[in-house]
Amino acid sequence: MIETAAVQAPETADPAYAAAVQARQAGRTAEAIAAFDLLSKQRPKDPDVWLNLGLSRMAAQRYAEADRAFETTLTLAPDYRDARIAYARSALFSGRPELARRRLAPLLATAPNDAEARNLEQQIAATQAMPGEPTWRLDLAYARSELTKDLGHWSAATLALSKRLDPATTVGGSIEHTERFGVSDTYAEALVARRFGQRLDAFLAVGGAPDADYRPELSIRVGGSAALRDTGPWRARLGLDAVWSRYAVGEVKSLQPYLTLAAGPASLTVRSINTEDERGKHQSGYTLNGEWAASERLRLRLGYADAPESADGATVPVEAISGGIAYDLTSRWTVQVVGAHEKRTAYDRDEVGVAVTRRF
Repeated sequence: MIETAAVQAPETADPAYAAAVQARQAGRTAEAIAAFDLLSKQRPKDPDVWLNLGLSRMAAQRYAEADRAFETTLTLAPDYRDARIAYARSALFSGRPELARRRLAPLLATAPNDAEARNLEQQIAATQAMPGEPTWRLDLAYARSELTKDLGHWSAATLALSKRLDPATTVGGSIEHTERFGVSDTYAEALVARRFGQRLDAFLAVGGAPDADYRPELSIRVGGSAALRDTGPWRARLGLDAVWSRYAVGEVKSLQPYLTLAAGPASLTVRSINTEDERGKHQSGYTLNGEWAASERLRLRLGYADAPESADGATVPVEAISGGIAYDLTSRWTVQVVGAHEKRTAYDRDEVGVAVTRRF
């Protein structure tokens, strides 16, 4: 059990609070959660209540809910040392040592000699150094589409492999084989991604399809993002992606600024699409993508797009709605199922896809 000390009110002043703390420390976790849930509604501005609620939820291995309580604590009391340590421990105990390191960093920056923080830092480093900690990721996916107007179907099969070289750097590559209207292309891409400090990240990807019929002969993608706010009850991240692609019919350029807002288990990304198509004409649109972590293992996704698309060599306006679920079978296996419906000028398209991720 985590015995992080909270700044507690005198028992005689608040017997309900004292009883809840006693239940938590005695291991009566369900009782403690119920008591602190009630107290959090009665005293929503009390950081000690939120800290103890988070500790109780963490003891029950309800890490996502614990994180939300710790984030509220740190919003009310940004310098609350015990809350910062508990927030980092929650990530470590839930199998996310790199996230634990990032959460602990603000405390180490202001109190580098804090013995408990240094001990936790060593635990995080030891976890990351364990031979069993996954550094490779393999993704396999297959999707099939049916087109209206008796135009048949499309299919796509993808294999992607990546490796984390160090806590900040990942390299990878992918191969995608697609078939459309009886013609097939194979597109390959290499990618490198890196984090710079706590708030910045960037990536570069280069790919192409030899003897391409409709996929890009050469494509370069570059982008990055910055955290505007990464602690507290809500978070925000601003990013920009740029894409240059050479198709058999001409060059296509795209600039895509986006903003991601997150609160608790939910997030929403708004992306602006600005494209100069193969004819030199400007086309624009937008996408909306939301995700909700329904539990520690289950994530639900929903998306909407009204934007130009150049995936098959000709830039056309596409309106689409999509949805999917991702479920972690274990910490190393994830299964995803997705579906989408598109409206295009010439036809509509319905797609169903499945993907499997393995970390090792």
